Amino acid sequence: MTVGEKIQYYRKKTGLSQEGLGQKMLVSRQTVSLWEMDKTMPTVDNLLLLKEIFSVSVDDILSDSEPTEKNDTEVNEPKEKYVFEYEKTDTQAVFKKMRRYAIIRLCIFFFIYFISFSLIVSLFENDAVMIFLELALLFCFTFQMAIYFIYRSAWKKGEKKILENEYLYEVFDGYFTLNIYQNDEMTKKFKVYFGSVEKIQSFGNYFMLQIEGQGYIIKKDALLPDSVFFAMYNSLANKPERKMPTESLKIISTVLFVLSVLSVWMSILVLSFLSDTGYPTLEGNMWIFFLFLPIPISSIIFGFCLKKKGYKYKKNIIVGVIVSVILCFWGSFTFVYGDIYSHDDEPIANAEKLLGIDIPEHLRIDTLTFSDKIDSEDRVNVYSDSNIYFDSDAVEEFEKNLDSDTKWMSDLPNDMVGITANYFGSSQNEYYIIYNKDTGEINKLPSINGTYDFISVLYNTESNIMYLTEYWLQYTK
Repeated sequence: MTVGEKIQYYRKKTGLSQEGLGQKMLVSRQTVSLWEMDKTMPTVDNLLLLKEIFSVSVDDILSDSEPTEKNDTEVNEPKEKYVFEYEKTDTQAVFKKMRRYAIIRLCIFFFIYFISFSLIVSLFENDAVMIFLELALLFCFTFQMAIYFIYRSAWKKGEKKILENEYLYEVFDGYFTLNIYQNDEMTKKFKVYFGSVEKIQSFGNYFMLQIEGQGYIIKKDALLPDSVFFAMYNSLANKPERKMPTESLKIISTVLFVLSVLSVWMSILVLSFLSDTGYPTLEGNMWIFFLFLPIPISSIIFGFCLKKKGYKYKKNIIVGVIVSVILCFWGSFTFVYGDIYSHDDEPIANAEKLLGIDIPEHLRIDTLTFSDKIDSEDRVNVYSDSNIYFDSDAVEEFEKNLDSDTKWMSDLPNDMVGITANYFGSSQNEYYIIYNKDTGEINKLPSINGTYDFISVLYNTESNIMYLTEYWLQYTK
């Protein structure tokens, strides 16, 4: 029997596919196929790994002799035997340890988010951006909490079965059997080769074995000092690292990794520039995030290419996926919120006609229209709110005449604050006009109590932005 035939024999006996064996050894499926066809030979390191996975000696793999078969009936006594029954304190101890990792991941997420939040706020002084950030935080928080509660619910269901069952482990050469009993009746029995155990995690005084996607708890203090489960854990926990890529591949990997991380900030900078200099609105420009999507996608593809060659690859795939999700999430805001603003010049023309003022040529106008349904319980009901953006050169002459134009107030009297919209602020470098559409008066309090329609205009000389608000107000002296 050739070496390739031996590898194929032991692989099938262990219940592994070529892909599965390749994943355990950190080589490609094609490499395993070449071994089994005797076109190439495993290296010394790979032979040692095959020895561990198949639970045979290197001589068994390299010798020309036929492998000796041992069936279960030929084995008189198991080398190790354990019976486990669990109490709620056991399952809770494991769950608390596992939950800790989920909480740590959640804390890391929020730490990264708030750093990003601070950076973006420093770039944008815009209420819309703040709303988007708050919505993003709410979405991500809800998503993370949903994952946690789904996981917790699944654990509770599994915990009930664990507490009702009795588990019998019997260890033989190269494999162990697991018999599960409920009310002294066997409900499940299966044979597990050492090499087919997918993962072993340590949680305090417990091991968690992952077999075919299912988790099984083993108490450490019940195991023999030289138990195969300790050796299995050490073997799986200390898998050899994937080999480092060549210098040229390493440079490409690093460049794609860095560019993927920076692509979020580069898209924010481009968005900031476009939103501050012209049409359309911030929301309408957020498709810019999609333009940077090829960078993280390239990182993902390159990561899979490295994986196929047996090199380190995880950082490129992980950061590529995370950044791609972020860019797609933010880019989708154009389609979700891009149409909430109108850009018609009608509010400007209406204000110029009613107030008798000339408004300079603007870069853009963003108007948010609210429902015209009046709620009698509210003191103020806003109909529309327009932000008008100007170039500094266009308003130079306009700003020179503000102090001499009696329609503009450079200071808002305290008694006038009562007839403004609730969010109508007052700060330095601002000028005001408050127009009563019902009485036709400018910057005057109504003479009698009642309900009135107003237009308020605020101009900020520092930002070159004019805020035009139409609203209904219930006035009481």
